[in-house]
Amino acid sequence: MIRGLYTAATGMLAEQFVQDAIASNLANASTVGYRQDVPTFKSLHDLAVGRYGGPSNERGAPIGRMGLGSAFDRTVVDHTSGSFTPTKRMLDAALVGEGFFAVQTPQGERLTRAGAFELAPVGRDAYLVDTNGNKVLGLKGPILIPGGAEPVIDPEGRVSAAGKEIDTLKLVTSDHNTLKKAGGSLFVASSPVVAATPIVKQGVLEQSNVNTIQSMVRMITVQRAYDAAQRTITAQDEALGKAVNEVGRT
Repeated sequence: MIRGLYTAATGMLAEQFVQDAIASNLANASTVGYRQDVPTFKSLHDLAVGRYGGPSNERGAPIGRMGLGSAFDRTVVDHTSGSFTPTKRMLDAALVGEGFFAVQTPQGERLTRAGAFELAPVGRDAYLVDTNGNKVLGLKGPILIPGGAEPVIDPEGRVSAAGKEIDTLKLVTSDHNTLKKAGGSLFVASSPVVAATPIVKQGVLEQSNVNTIQSMVRMITVQRAYDAAQRTITAQDEALGKAVNEVGRT
């Protein structure tokens, strides 16, 4: 009976992790380039169950195994691409297939799929930056647009302005298992490598890969599972109370 309380409690804790992940995904459903979180779980140790009987109450034939519930394991990131939205804005760019843009942050180089770029004036020139002011990196370093002209980005990532080629976007790839979220749509990787065949679309943005309808349905399902585990705990507690307070008096 007490084991049942713990098993139901582990289910409630597991569903709480799922609910938190879904809430975070929904909060970032409109964040450009966002990748949704997917929590994973592991089962707790199983117990071998056997039939007892006989004068000495010896264990007889095995019946099967009894699980002791589940526990949160880790959160993985779903790296499937989001939908592409044409914006016709020359400072917007999206990557088709694998790869990330590289940006320079105060904490070091970070990777992102969010290509909503802007120009940050520096005298007569301007740096190409992301929405947080992080400088977009090219193969030569931060990309500086002479005269603050409107840049043109070709499918191979070459950046030009006023008819002159300035630099090529630093487009990198990395093993998804080495990527860690660094806030918003930023990632940090232990060993990124330059992408071999990048494909860049100018005037297009990649949206988050969060499906809001599926996420809301999942949230309702998780809430119902949480409520069911809660009712199980209540029932187990009531049965335990009767065993302690009533059965002993009969």
